[in-house]
This record gives sequence, C-alpha cells and structure tokens, in this order.
Amino acid sequence: MDEPDDIQLVAEAKNGNLEAFGLLVERYQNRLYKIVRRFVPNHEDADDLIQETWMQAFRALSSFREEAGFYTWLYRIALNLTINFLRKQKKEKQRESYEVWEKGPEEISGKKLMAAEDDPGLYELKEKIEMAIKKLPLPYRSAFILVTQEGLNYRQVAKILGCSENTVAWRMFKARQKLQKELQPYLVGRK
Repeated sequence: MDEPDDIQLVAEAKNGNLEAFGLLVERYQNRLYKIVRRFVPNHEDADDLIQETWMQAFRALSSFREEAGFYTWLYRIALNLTINFLRKQKKEKQRESYEVWEKGPEEISGKKLMAAEDDPGLYELKEKIEMAIKKLPLPYRSAFILVTQEGLNYRQVAKILGCSENTVAWRMFKARQKLQKELQPYLVGRK
C-alpha cells in the first residue's frame, strides 16, 4: 500500500485525525531537528524548539493553505522560532558578557580549552569553518545553511525565508564573501 502524501495527511489532520498528524511528525522530525541543530548548538534547546514547532503547527493547521508545501510551511515555523530564540539568547549573552572578561573562557565553560597544537589540521579547519558560519549575520547564515547544508534550491529557500529568490542569491553571495574573508588565513599556505 502506498504511503499517503503530505496533502492527504494534512487534510486528515485538519479533520481531527491525530494519527495523520503523527505520521507528519514522523516524516519530518529528523529533518527539522538537523536544521535547527545547525543554528542551535545545544541538543536540549534544539529539542525544545522542535517541540514548539510541532505545537505551533498543530494549532495553526486549520489556517494552513496548500499554496506552499507542508514541509516549507513547517520549515518556516521552525526557522522563525529558532531566529527568535537566537535573538533572545544574544540579548542575554550581552548582559552576561562581563563575566567572560572577569573570569576567562575556561572558568565560564568549566572545561579546559584544548591547545591548537593538539588539534589535527583538518579538525582545526572544520572548527574554523563552523565558527565562521556562526559569525555570519542571521539572514546570511539562514540562506547559507539552507542551501549548502540542507540542499534546498533558491526558490525553496525564498519560500521558507519569505523573500525573493534574488534576495536569497544576494545573501548567498554575501555569505560566501564573508566566509572567504574570514577563512582566508586558513585556506592559503603559510608564509
């Protein structure tokens, strides 16, 4: 028997079929988690955001119009929640930033930092790339992650982010430019 598509499951879920909604959760839970986790380094925070995404989706299901695909709509809910979470977290970090200056990063994190010479070159480069991506302004980072790590095309990203394809292309251009500038010392041979 063929698996029902999103349109069928959404229609059934709108009519109160919780099993249909459960199938949608099963279908997209892992994909949503992976994208949120790329923005939020903490597993518990990512889990909370995914749970909130599903709760909002369930509450708003009756207003879902099939103009966009269900996954695109769901992605947008998750991304909006994640962006709001990151903004709130950034404000909190700004208030607490004086601690870092007083105590130092080892004392704040409770971990001893690993010396750069202990890291293999590849591991270090990967860390630098991840840090550079996290430094990107949120609009650029969102587009970059959705295109390069999620494999979505510009049209899909535009629908998720609520902007034009040209805007996505511009954000990708700027993200690549910023990453290239940030990573240049690690990508060229040492003099």
